[in-house]
Amino acid sequence: MKAIKDNKKYYRMLSIGYNGDRDFFPKVVLPFKKYISSVYSSPGTSLGISSARFTPNIAPGRLLKFRENLKSAGIEFNLVYNFDGIPDALITRRLAAVAEILKPDLITVNGTFILDAFLKLGKYKLNISIINDINSINQLCQLLERDRRGLITSYNIGRRKTYDLRYLASVRKRFPGLNLKLMVNEGCVFECPDQNFHSCTMTMTHGRYFDPGIFYCHKLEPGRHWRFLTGQYIPPKFLPAYRGLADEFKIATRGAHGEPVENGFICGLLAEYINEEDITVAHAMRTSFGGSFFAREYFQGDRAGGAKKPGSGYPMPYPEDFFKIRTSCAHNCYECSYCKDILK
Repeated sequence: MKAIKDNKKYYRMLSIGYNGDRDFFPKVVLPFKKYISSVYSSPGTSLGISSARFTPNIAPGRLLKFRENLKSAGIEFNLVYNFDGIPDALITRRLAAVAEILKPDLITVNGTFILDAFLKLGKYKLNISIINDINSINQLCQLLERDRRGLITSYNIGRRKTYDLRYLASVRKRFPGLNLKLMVNEGCVFECPDQNFHSCTMTMTHGRYFDPGIFYCHKLEPGRHWRFLTGQYIPPKFLPAYRGLADEFKIATRGAHGEPVENGFICGLLAEYINEEDITVAHAMRTSFGGSFFAREYFQGDRAGGAKKPGSGYPMPYPEDFFKIRTSCAHNCYECSYCKDILK
């Protein structure tokens, strides 16, 4: 495993996704225990629920044991319910039943349909999912004003506001008691025209495989790979800028489209962020999740985190002024050439 420095400013600040591996707790959680604040997971299909996101078929007994291990380590268990596009009362009853079995510390909800069900139930702390893509105080208020009992305790910053430090500061000021979560390694393109289609498709297929080539992020040809640099992905070396603005840094680690990631890959990701490493653009593309599917094809099937092939592209590090430019970006990509010039 890659050596990590003892970086106290990230103690209990990293949230990671459960990949379903039997050795995830001893191989990933325990070595990084002092850094991990929470682990998030959707219920396994063995519990009768086909999630919107990758969910391995984990036996209920094993998932319960994993839950007990997290509890004994003082690490929060976040049960993710990203069921966008399914207004079905039977689904909500199943979700409530599974929550009763797993007894999560927190439930992540998407949309007011699922939110209403758990607000009415009144038994769990709730988190606003990144799938909601809440990008303004006004949007946030529309959800929080429904919560008279203060059950919503945390909020995932919207995809379009990842680099907007003033917005993060404004949410902190307006809602000082709200735990703010920031996704750091999701590579979705800024204002992707297929974002809602991509998200809902993953729900409506009920966990079955489908061709990811139908999405915008899989259609990007090399001349448009610069779009990756416009998105929400935060290179590890820029993470210190968010201390004091975000309470928790969420690292995507579960997998995508039925392909789980290996424990070693997850440990490498954690080490990179804890060490605040200066990585190349190519490495960022290979190790990001979400809207960076084009990288799989461009890197000729090279698995994320694998050995770098000669000439596989974009070996340059992020420019020193990248963060300054992005945090003042007007998002007029049709006029600006900054990101295009980086990958020339």
